Amino acid sequence: MVGCCGQALVEAGLAPSTSHLRNLFTTFASKAALGSGGTRHTTESPGPRGTFTVPRRLTRSATDDAADPGLLTIGALAKATSIPVPTLRTWERRYRSPEPTRKPSGHRLYPVSLVARLRKVALLLDRGHRPGEILPLTSSELDSLLALSGTAGERLESPARTMTGSIEPQGDALDEMMHAVKDLDRDALIGVLRRMWIRLGPLPFLQRCAATLMEQVGAAWQAGTLEIRHEHFATACLSDFLHEVREAFDRQARGPRVVAAMLPGDTHEGGLLMASVILALRGCRLVYLGLGTPVEEIATAARDRAARAVAISVSVTMPRTHSAKAVNALRAALPRRIALWVGGAGAPKPPRGVERFESLEQLDARLVGWSESMSAR
Repeated sequence: MVGCCGQALVEAGLAPSTSHLRNLFTTFASKAALGSGGTRHTTESPGPRGTFTVPRRLTRSATDDAADPGLLTIGALAKATSIPVPTLRTWERRYRSPEPTRKPSGHRLYPVSLVARLRKVALLLDRGHRPGEILPLTSSELDSLLALSGTAGERLESPARTMTGSIEPQGDALDEMMHAVKDLDRDALIGVLRRMWIRLGPLPFLQRCAATLMEQVGAAWQAGTLEIRHEHFATACLSDFLHEVREAFDRQARGPRVVAAMLPGDTHEGGLLMASVILALRGCRLVYLGLGTPVEEIATAARDRAARAVAISVSVTMPRTHSAKAVNALRAALPRRIALWVGGAGAPKPPRGVERFESLEQLDARLVGWSESMSAR
């Protein structure tokens, strides 16, 4: 929604903050769960999708409060995962995950096997995901997200970096991308994009890497050092990559539906692709229409799919009078219950009933809590 391919992406980014990483403790090995008075039989207690509960005891010994080699206290779990005790308690209260069982004394107990899962969760938090989005996921879904970001084999370094906490890409990464564009080397360009996605996290990547790349490509085209084929190549590679990273969020989205589209006649899709990543990451179920959809068809899609909002990206190449007329027509065609959001370098002054976003960060801030509140209705 904000920015677009070429010159339209100039306004896309805000400088992110720097976060430093920390190492985890070594891995715990799973042990047989035996009670002090003999063999202890267990059964798994079912929980909500993605939550893990401790095996519940069918029999108890007189020394039930004694240390169990197959279970951890909350302090031991916190030490093993570098996730603070207060954070674990907050997750349990808000998301019912991780869900413990209790000793007769009331103290929490967790299975040793939970350490590996929480390390995956913490690694994804470090990559910009939020607890409410990943704690409900199954282990296989966590693995899929880790594989997508190329971090499946990494050791955890920081359990709680926020979506906007990151470091700015170095000049050598931009140089690598520009050389790849000049050489039409797709593998090299996608490789750098993937590396910067992992390094920065979602929002800073979109603001500081994707937007900067397309700004530089557009400037080089204007200066005559790159040709149209180079700009089209860079746009296609970035579009493919953004579709790839969004797919994982699309699969896990459980929030309200949002229709994402460009106005008729607008051919620069980059800004909409970037905004769609943010929408999907925040749990919105996207109906992605992309380029060339008539206003009446956008409105029909929103009604047919019971969408809560329509998101429109407008590039700088669109005449303001044309975009303003189209936005007004779309607002009139939509039921009042469906929000209409516009953004991008070419977005017109919003009429009544239309909300305009000046940046991806502003869009992300608007979405925080919105998806959950809409889903609850």
